Amino acid sequence: MVLFTVNARGTVKDLKREKLITTIVSLSLLLAKVLGKIINDESDETDKHSELIGPKYYNYSKVFWDTPELSEFKIIHNADGLNFNEGQLNSFERHPCRRICQSGQSMSCYYRLIVHNYQRLGAECQKCLNDPNACLAEHCVFGDGIPNGVMAVNRQTPGPAIEVCEGDFITIDVVNYLTEEFAMHWHGFRMSQTPEMDGASYITQYPIEAGEAYRYAFMADRGGTLLYHSHSGWQTALGLGGAFVVRQTKQANKQSHLYDYDLIEHTLFIQEAIYNYDYDRPRNILINGKGRNHGNTLPDNDLSHRYERLRISSGKRYRLRVISGGVFDCPIEFSIENHKMLMISADGNDIEPVYADKFFLLPGERFDFILDANQYSGNYWIRVRGYNECERENLYQGAVLHYRGSKKHQLPPRQLIESDPLSKEERGVKSAVHVNRPPILTSFANKEEDFHMKVTNIATLGLRSLTPLSWPPYTKFLTYYSSFGERRESNGELFSQLDDITFEWPRVSLLQAHQLYYEDSVYCNRSAFMAAGHNCRINNCVCTNVIRVPAYKPIELVIANYQKSTESLHTHGVIYRLVGQDVIGNVGDLRRIQDLDRSGRLQRLSDDYPAIEKDTIQVPGLGYIIVRFISDGPGFWLHSSQIDRHVQRGMAAILKVGETSQMKKLPPKLKC
Repeated sequence: MVLFTVNARGTVKDLKREKLITTIVSLSLLLAKVLGKIINDESDETDKHSELIGPKYYNYSKVFWDTPELSEFKIIHNADGLNFNEGQLNSFERHPCRRICQSGQSMSCYYRLIVHNYQRLGAECQKCLNDPNACLAEHCVFGDGIPNGVMAVNRQTPGPAIEVCEGDFITIDVVNYLTEEFAMHWHGFRMSQTPEMDGASYITQYPIEAGEAYRYAFMADRGGTLLYHSHSGWQTALGLGGAFVVRQTKQANKQSHLYDYDLIEHTLFIQEAIYNYDYDRPRNILINGKGRNHGNTLPDNDLSHRYERLRISSGKRYRLRVISGGVFDCPIEFSIENHKMLMISADGNDIEPVYADKFFLLPGERFDFILDANQYSGNYWIRVRGYNECERENLYQGAVLHYRGSKKHQLPPRQLIESDPLSKEERGVKSAVHVNRPPILTSFANKEEDFHMKVTNIATLGLRSLTPLSWPPYTKFLTYYSSFGERRESNGELFSQLDDITFEWPRVSLLQAHQLYYEDSVYCNRSAFMAAGHNCRINNCVCTNVIRVPAYKPIELVIANYQKSTESLHTHGVIYRLVGQDVIGNVGDLRRIQDLDRSGRLQRLSDDYPAIEKDTIQVPGLGYIIVRFISDGPGFWLHSSQIDRHVQRGMAAILKVGETSQMKKLPPKLKC
């Protein structure tokens, strides 16, 4: 008897699929309870969990549950009728790996993430509607106060923050309670030793089907502010993402002397919100899943709005971490009322400290800064403002910086966004510094300039790394040229492209199955189309675009952006050094990017300049970037825009580093 069918994408299709998924997952979890492990395609790693000890944590035979009463099942129900064990869906506030990092004391850290459909203001929200303090106990996602379907991690959106120390071995079991396939990407980790854990569907793994569990196991081989998020369809837009913080020992942390406190509650995850599964427009911006909604006309400082609150004490210095988990073309402007910010890290990489009044983020970017609590005791706005797609919707958001000793529930007296952008205290200041402002959006400074304020922008290129270059001066780089662009067909359909090619996702996992297929039958590139006589500027070329670079070589990429808006580039498995970034101004010249480079019109930093390290980089509209790296991670790595709509329309490629013989040997695997 046929219980269910699977379509070409592997999604369960049946009228009884939810009941079937519930049964499969429940049986899997029960088996894990009995055997002390999850059955997975990966090798048995349960011996790595023996360090989970203490009054709240148990060894690997019990770590799957959070309470010692294993015979008691506290069953709750989500909006889809799927059953959860109460103990599974916790945050990680008391996790043993959340600790002060010490030299020579790395740990094995186990986490479980349940991914499921959920609801803002769902049926579980009872007392939370009137009492914000009751929301956590009820597992209520209040959001901006507008009921909407979301995808959650452990009944939270954004998902719970993960905190580990550099050098820890991390094991994460991800259980897919959705009714569609899914994969989790660990944004910012290089995964050079474990490329199969990168989390890119059909590139480094097969997606996790509905009702399945998948074990990710990798080393925290770097420190910094990172994130995790879905890498399937529009799931990130529905809330599937969260913060991932890797701390360092005091000896390894070059910035530790600059601050007194580094608290996870001072990590801000910023993301757009959509309503009614409408992926065409952002409807709000939320900070840690909270904020005012724009469907009413109440003032920003009306107490009915629920904002994230950051508590600080006068005279102390705090490290704040800001993550852009967005998916739309919405550059974010970030500032704090009456406070300057000492910028110390970009994408988890240390930079020479620089003071800023505002900084800007595109999807996937992160900045850390030091906040000196040197103002009068009170409540101050943390301001977030969106541009481009968000500006068309007039979207902005706030959080509250609360000094201990001031009125606890009071909101700042001023509005978040006013015609006069300067407070009384700020009007006496004659200059302002902006960091990472997109080059094409020079109008950002207009309001400040209208009030006779001189605005200085420190572009991404102007930030200096604290980490020495990993190559000697005068290294000869192999240069490759690439481009972002779009094309509109005669029927009005719009495609986003990389190298004039619309990306088509492969049907086999390239990393797992590379021994089982002929390359020419699976993927192509610009050179292959040219050799076959196809002009991709005239015709829409569609394929699995693979850019090949040799392994263990110094590589330079020159990437042009034919669009007017700034693009957000993210390449898995790579941390770039940014050595060039500028606006050319017209598409005609950009299409002659190689000629411009040969004639010296593309400027690069000097060979000994400590260029900033980044894994997510702004490619200015009608401009270019030049990035360098050592290709020491053989494998298949997704190379794409970080703006989801552009990826869905085809703005992606695969960076194949090295030959398949140089890649990590994995068991060959096909999935039918």
